[in-house]
Amino acid sequence: MDPWRLPPRVAALWSLAVAVLLSTQYLFQPFVWENWPWDEVLAGWLEVLGHCIVEGMFVLGALLLASRLQCPSPLAYACVLMAAVALGTAFGNVALVVAGFQSAAPDTAWVAARTVRWAAISGCSVATFGLASRTSRLRAEAQANDLQRVQLGRQLVQVQLQALRNQIEPHFLFNTLATVRRLHQTEPAEGARLLAYFLDYLHSTLRQQLQGQFTTLGCELDLVRAYLAVVSVRMSGRLQVAFEVPAELRECVFPSLCIATLVENAVKHGISASPSGGEICVQAKLHGDEVEVAVRDTGAGFSGSGGSGVGLANIRARLSTLYGASGVLRVESNKPSGVCASIRLPRSIQEATP
Repeated sequence: MDPWRLPPRVAALWSLAVAVLLSTQYLFQPFVWENWPWDEVLAGWLEVLGHCIVEGMFVLGALLLASRLQCPSPLAYACVLMAAVALGTAFGNVALVVAGFQSAAPDTAWVAARTVRWAAISGCSVATFGLASRTSRLRAEAQANDLQRVQLGRQLVQVQLQALRNQIEPHFLFNTLATVRRLHQTEPAEGARLLAYFLDYLHSTLRQQLQGQFTTLGCELDLVRAYLAVVSVRMSGRLQVAFEVPAELRECVFPSLCIATLVENAVKHGISASPSGGEICVQAKLHGDEVEVAVRDTGAGFSGSGGSGVGLANIRARLSTLYGASGVLRVESNKPSGVCASIRLPRSIQEATP
């Protein structure tokens, strides 16, 4: 059955309700109360109510017959129902005259007035039902669209996060394992130290994967610290590392792998591209209701290998999806050399739950 079809039970209840409503018109006429005592008024109203219920039964019959018709649209169906109400009212009044419930046959104007009242009420009812149905349908469609957008946003964030993982991990893992094997043959103690750092890195990576698309700033920095420890051994002293992060900011919630990607870019395009190496400093600061995390390097700067920019593009896309215009990534020159990449987010969104 079409959702806009009139169920028989609703038609019956509606016909009865309209009949009772129309009968109360008798009670709102001042001359009735002025000329008759209340018991006679009540008796007169019951008689009028009976007449209205008879009309309502004919209207109900007409509605049930009309509901069987096939209509191409809700509007056409509404017009058929209103025509059924008008015909039911007219036949109901004729039945009252034939049965002798009315002392005199009603004139055309009286029947027309009764028909118009029923038709007007039915029109208002149909319009109200139609508006309510349309509003409900539009609300359901809007909720479905919102849910779909949220699901697509989550899927997009997961894809971007996986793209960052794929960018950082493969070459880093293979290069580190190759370095461990070489050091195991030439400098076993240094190889053991690198392997310990590498295990710390794997432990931090596993913890972040279990946490999903968000982690704490402390966990992200632990991953970065383990990563830079491995890289520092592999670069044989050409890399210096510094962290300037207040302890109270470690519990802030932060999107996973964003800082790690900035650090990986600083190593690959800054420090590695500089013959003398350089320093990477990770800083975190509060700016009112915002927190900023910056990765500064003293490497080759923008004159070095720029790479494809996929990592930075993924970070910008993730920040836009998660925070809208409130998530900002800036990349600028560092003084006196190198690059400074910073992420700025609203602190109110990032407060960790206890």
